Amino acid sequence: MSEGKIIEIYNKGISEVINVIKTLSNQIKEQSAQIESLTSRVKSLESQANKNSNNSSKSPSSDGFKKKTKSLRTKSGKNPGGQEGHEGTTL
Repeated sequence: MSEGKIIEIYNKGISEVINVIKTLSNQIKEQSAQIESLTSRVKSLESQANKNSNNSSKSPSSDGFKKKTKSLRTKSGKNPGGQEGHEGTTL
């Protein structure tokens, strides 16, 4: 609301000022109620989104597509199995 509009309302008298204040107060109450409901909705949606098979009864297939962790192990360069020069034993 611009200053000119405020002065115009003020010049109309105290009853007009009271009406404007009541209207604004009602709008604030409505917006506060709407903010509360939206906040609770956001919290419930966030809790749903944060659930996976580790912290709920959901199946692992419902976890969605995630990157698998890459192994940090590096190759040693040795051949698999028994190494040369090592004497094997059998039963």
